Amino acid sequence: VGEPAAARPITEVPELLRDLAHRLAVVAVITGRSAADARRMLGPVGRDLLIVGNHGLEWLAPGSEAPEAPVRADGLRADLQAALAAVPTADGVAIDDKGLSATVHYRAAPDPEVARQMLLEALRILPPGLELREGRRSVELRPLGVGDKGSAVSRIAQEYALRGLLVAGDDVTDIDMFHAADALRAQGLATLTLAVAGGVEVSRAVSDAADVTVRSPEALVSVLLSVATSLAD
Repeated sequence: VGEPAAARPITEVPELLRDLAHRLAVVAVITGRSAADARRMLGPVGRDLLIVGNHGLEWLAPGSEAPEAPVRADGLRADLQAALAAVPTADGVAIDDKGLSATVHYRAAPDPEVARQMLLEALRILPPGLELREGRRSVELRPLGVGDKGSAVSRIAQEYALRGLLVAGDDVTDIDMFHAADALRAQGLATLTLAVAGGVEVSRAVSDAADVTVRSPEALVSVLLSVATSLAD
């Protein structure tokens, strides 16, 4: 769909999220970043939200001081360090080591597609405990078989006994969330998946996997504001 009329500025997001968190069973941020980094970026409102970091590996509950971490943390670190040692040094290629996973970004490379192919070749053989997934001008190194953003959505729906679910995302790694929501819908849960466009890096596959597409982050804010208004009525 097109962008809603009177899209709201993204500066309103913190208070809007806090309002929704107080009215709904849960408001969750599911991210590839570490949970601690995501909470820091969110500021004070982060303590009101469930933050699922490292693509589902870390769970930082509202008000909690430290995230839950998988029992395999030590082994994961060794696997990650071995894989990252194979990443070649190149202009515009940057490593984001998040402790339990890592992202290698290449959006700043002179030729991103050449950089992508170079990274895929360098990381073609990984330690047995890791898998490679592609993101938005990045490659993700994650633990194999531990979970993803989709399994995080399924767990949230179960643990919070949700009756309805709105899922929004803009990266190919968010497609797992959309598929999980589709599966929950088939089980009778009311769900809506929403792709946020607004840049050349947003893959068409994200929009194809969602129920609805809005044209910008500001448009998503308008959708969330409409939800908050309906809850207040």
